[in-house]
Amino acid sequence: MPSFNSGEKPPKQILGHEKHNIIGELSDALVRHRFLYEKGVPEISDHEFDALEEKLRTLDPHHPALSYIGPAPGRDNPKVPHDEPMLSLNKTYVIEDLLAWVGDHASVGMLKIDGVSLALIYQDGKLQIAKTRGNGQWGEDVTQKAVWVSGIPSHLSGETGGTIEIRGEIGCTESQFAKLSHQMAELGLEKPSSPRNIVAGLLGRKTYFELARYFTFFAFGAFRKIPTPVKETTLAESIQDFSTEWEQFQWLQDQGFRVPDPELITNPQGINLYLEKTLKKIDEDEIPLDGAVFAYNDRALHRQLGNTAHHPRSKLSFKWQGQTAIAKVQRVEWATSRLGVVTPVAVIEPVYLSGATISNVTLHNAAYVQNYDIKPGDSIEIVRSGEVIPKFLRIVEATPGKATIPTNCPSCQSALEFDEVRLRCKNLLNCPAQQLGILLNWVQTVEIDDLSEKRMIQLLEKGLVHTPADLYDLTIDKLLSLPQTKEKLATKLYQNIQKTKTLPLVRFLNGLGIEGMGATTWEKLLEHFPSLDRLRALRPEDVAQIHGFAEKSAHDLVKGLRDRAALLDELLSKNLVFETPKPSKKTLSGVTDKTFVITGSLSQPREQIAAAIKAGGGKVSGSVSKTTFAVVTNDTDTNSSKLKKAKELGIQIIDEAQLQKLLSPVSQS
Repeated sequence: MPSFNSGEKPPKQILGHEKHNIIGELSDALVRHRFLYEKGVPEISDHEFDALEEKLRTLDPHHPALSYIGPAPGRDNPKVPHDEPMLSLNKTYVIEDLLAWVGDHASVGMLKIDGVSLALIYQDGKLQIAKTRGNGQWGEDVTQKAVWVSGIPSHLSGETGGTIEIRGEIGCTESQFAKLSHQMAELGLEKPSSPRNIVAGLLGRKTYFELARYFTFFAFGAFRKIPTPVKETTLAESIQDFSTEWEQFQWLQDQGFRVPDPELITNPQGINLYLEKTLKKIDEDEIPLDGAVFAYNDRALHRQLGNTAHHPRSKLSFKWQGQTAIAKVQRVEWATSRLGVVTPVAVIEPVYLSGATISNVTLHNAAYVQNYDIKPGDSIEIVRSGEVIPKFLRIVEATPGKATIPTNCPSCQSALEFDEVRLRCKNLLNCPAQQLGILLNWVQTVEIDDLSEKRMIQLLEKGLVHTPADLYDLTIDKLLSLPQTKEKLATKLYQNIQKTKTLPLVRFLNGLGIEGMGATTWEKLLEHFPSLDRLRALRPEDVAQIHGFAEKSAHDLVKGLRDRAALLDELLSKNLVFETPKPSKKTLSGVTDKTFVITGSLSQPREQIAAAIKAGGGKVSGSVSKTTFAVVTNDTDTNSSKLKKAKELGIQIIDEAQLQKLLSPVSQS
């Protein structure tokens, strides 16, 4: 990274902002006109289109719109590791706490963008990969979408050799959100509900990558990673750092990144002034914001303070408790979920709060309604904090009478059970709301492509399906009866359904939608009871003996299987085949049934390494014990709790290379 001798001058508002606007307008026009051309309704001549393309090429020769050929099928975003964890921020709602934290230190204030965190990796100045924050350790590769995002240059300039990582946040401004909503409607897509939700939604899509051009990237961090042959280092150990946070923002802006309005602050008055500016921007509601972030300006202090497992000690976010309003309850509506839980929502006289018109307030569960005695006619105080779902705070003025809860399911009219907290509908297979939920869960779990919620509702309304088993009785002729379904689509849907008749047992079990059970939990259970017949014969006490299963979860599992006995029999009557896992070409030589613990950063996803160990005859556990055979990690020098425990117990610690030696091919004699 270059050094700066700028006397801490404020960075320019937005470097090349006008140029970015022109590029954005040109790319929008190119995508629109190509789309219209492909639909057969061009609005301009080929000559005019070529002129637009040449203008964009002159301004940005690497812009993806120049090679765009329309929405192509994508794939699930692959998981990728972060060299250094992308941590959360510690926060406060108390101004006195913020001022005490800053103390006498110079700091940099910046807007807290309410979007999706992103890390950009540049190799020798060229963008190589963009990845979401994910869980902090692993993110998703969203490079194909990120190249369309405004404010993400495809190349860096100057002394940018080696690997440089840029971190920031993707947001959708209010004006761009309006354009995006119109564009999605034109494409026949469901209109987005909010700027905040649509960013994550589109980053996860498999198609229409170009819609990400309506998003903006705000950069707030830059690191250069220096390779070292001595030992594996973390990103924090291997960066060539700026001396101040302010220099970092200057460099980012010089590279063409948009930054979250940073401001150098040297006194408490500056903190208050910056918060006032932030509030004004929140009220303007153009950029999606949910507070402000402050960082010590001295980067040496950053390194000195280090991080907790959750957040860096050198940064602190400030958020307001949320705006409140008084509203009158018009009615309380109840809806049945996939799992049969009947939940309440207060429908209120619309109020404007935190930049949005609010007409619904979550009430959580039946006990909540009873405890607060919430009923039509009550005046209640609600809060909307951080642009999330508005919440009930208190009754301001109560109307006469007592709150009531329903006795019958709003979906199927069956009698409800009340467990003193939640209402439940027990009509599992004949309640329309639960039927839809069970069907959608099955479709998602066994991966039936193209069978959307809208089409599933149509199938239910026509009486063509009631349970997942009915899907396998659908014919092309039956699918052709759905609105706007031609033979090509009907054939594709039929084939997509039929190919899921062969599936892993764990996927089949997960598709049943039993509360509290996921793929990992089923895998663990199958290690002890490796057949469907054995699972169906289980008693709660059998399950409770397995490490990790409490008495309640064991009871819920057994009850869930028994409640779904009819569904299980129906599905099995459709000649489903449970595929046997293919034997790996590699086998854990001589260590069958040994238990491994995986920890730390690795070159492959943990799930992939765990699968290789299981395929080779080993087991994987989440905790170290006397029965552990080995701990697998590349971070042998860290002080993680698992490594400490392994050292205390004398458990061997191996890296990926050593594991691969154990995963050696078995010779055929």
